[in-house]
Amino acid sequence: MRRRWLFGLIAALAIYLGLSTAFGIQEVGATLGELPWQWWLLAPAICLTNHLLLEGRWQFYLQQLGFPLHFKAAASIYAAGLALIAAPGRSGEAVRGLWLQRRHGFPLTVGVGITLAERLADLASALLVLSWGLGERVWAAMAIGLTVLGTGGWLLTHPRVLRRLEHLLERLPLHQRWSGLIRLLREALLAMGRMRQLMKPWPLLVGTLMACICWMAEAWLLMAVYGALGAPMDWHQTAVIRTATGLGGVISLLPAGLGTSEATSIGLAMLYGADRSQALAVTLLLRLCTLALPCLIGVLALVRQPDLSRSAK
Repeated sequence: MRRRWLFGLIAALAIYLGLSTAFGIQEVGATLGELPWQWWLLAPAICLTNHLLLEGRWQFYLQQLGFPLHFKAAASIYAAGLALIAAPGRSGEAVRGLWLQRRHGFPLTVGVGITLAERLADLASALLVLSWGLGERVWAAMAIGLTVLGTGGWLLTHPRVLRRLEHLLERLPLHQRWSGLIRLLREALLAMGRMRQLMKPWPLLVGTLMACICWMAEAWLLMAVYGALGAPMDWHQTAVIRTATGLGGVISLLPAGLGTSEATSIGLAMLYGADRSQALAVTLLLRLCTLALPCLIGVLALVRQPDLSRSAK
């Protein structure tokens, strides 16, 4: 894990050093210096508040599956999972399932199923906010996309489909080399069964709404910061920038969406009227608040909980 963190840090430094050199280090530094000091406090506060809301969603999902935890117990595991926020698609946070099993005796599939449901709600909410930002012309396309997404998720988690897939796994030749993979696939099928419980209307609506609030809050933050730097944008435009940046990072399948997220954010910001130094400066601030700060908190939480840090290695 430490090697992955080091590789990600080196890659991030290389990308931002290259961008700063290309756009002009002095110009970017001067732009950051123009940002009023209160935004350096408010921006992290907004992003951390979003994680408090998402922790509430995680705890809500635990209750829906019949495995409630008190706030402190749930928050300690949720915070430690932020150490793996840079994993492609935030898939590394599924390790919370292992921590729930070792610390509280919950089935492994509980935490993994919640992670799958979280990513589905994040995707659905991003598409909703993106469609709101782009306007009426894409609402129909987004509605169709969300319908296909929901129907596909419902079918893939249907008990009959899962039983057939499990039966298929049982028919595979039991070669020792593949035993670990087959066992992992069976756990994944069980996790999808848990995920189905979280795709009922009420938990799906609550989870998607909470994620929408987070997207909109960060879009408002972008709007305010660009306005403070003299590049005014409306909320619709910054909603497109924020959600497209997040989706671009997921599609790239790279750790933390490095490179793809930055290119998306900078390109859209320049399209909406920001200059290069402003676009890079705000992108840097956003990534510090939404990636570096949560990851640092996760690492500190992981270090303070030796039983979790041993299982994460």
